[in-house]
Amino acid sequence: MTARVLVVEGQKLVRQGIRAELSRNGVRDIVETASGAEAIAAVAHDPPEVVLLGFELPDRSGPEICAALLDRHPNLTVIVLSGHRDEASARAALDAGARGYLVADEDDLDLSLAIERSVAGERVIDPRVAALLLDGDRGGRPKLSAQELRVLRLVAEGLTNPEIGTRLYLSRHTVKEYVSHVMRKLDATNRIEAVRRATALGLIEGTAPHSTGEGRQALETLVYNDSDTPLHGSELKVTPLKIDKLETRSKSP
Repeated sequence: MTARVLVVEGQKLVRQGIRAELSRNGVRDIVETASGAEAIAAVAHDPPEVVLLGFELPDRSGPEICAALLDRHPNLTVIVLSGHRDEASARAALDAGARGYLVADEDDLDLSLAIERSVAGERVIDPRVAALLLDGDRGGRPKLSAQELRVLRLVAEGLTNPEIGTRLYLSRHTVKEYVSHVMRKLDATNRIEAVRRATALGLIEGTAPHSTGEGRQALETLVYNDSDTPLHGSELKVTPLKIDKLETRSKSP
């Protein structure tokens, strides 16, 4: 195998184990980094064909680094190696643009084969995790990835797209795409409505759905822009919201 591979993993012994396995299977061009920041610098200096990315890194999560890498180098093939078998973790990685999601401690894991298939354009996902993803897609409740929830939470706190991008190491364009995905999943026409609906569903950390006296779910729990200016699209700024001190208001939309 001639692909240049970057291994991004915080634990030295794990990195060495991955290098040893790849070397046994003919991979000769291997670079190691221990953090997301080091990975971003290494890719900028000499881009690899494949990045094997740990899910939990010392500075940022794997999905966050994946999104940052692909924002700068969209042709990279990123495979996330994780110890998590849950649907939310897998969705976070795949929504960030990862080509594969593999559980690192599986006995039948073949990294070399996974790399070959990913470089060929295939998605490589642990079969048990893939089953969870398929089951989740059949549900009726909107499912937001961890990164989408992070972006939505910052939208709710009043940050603009550039401010969110700075906080999460994403470009303004990438943030706008996340906001657009959230709006589509929540069937919202703008970011304000998306925050309203996510809050009503209890999707934003620190909030929970509640009912009115008539037994209906209350949607008017937040106050946004008080001006009469029409508000449209995913570029709007929401008035800063203190999630932990929500006040119920009876204001018309």
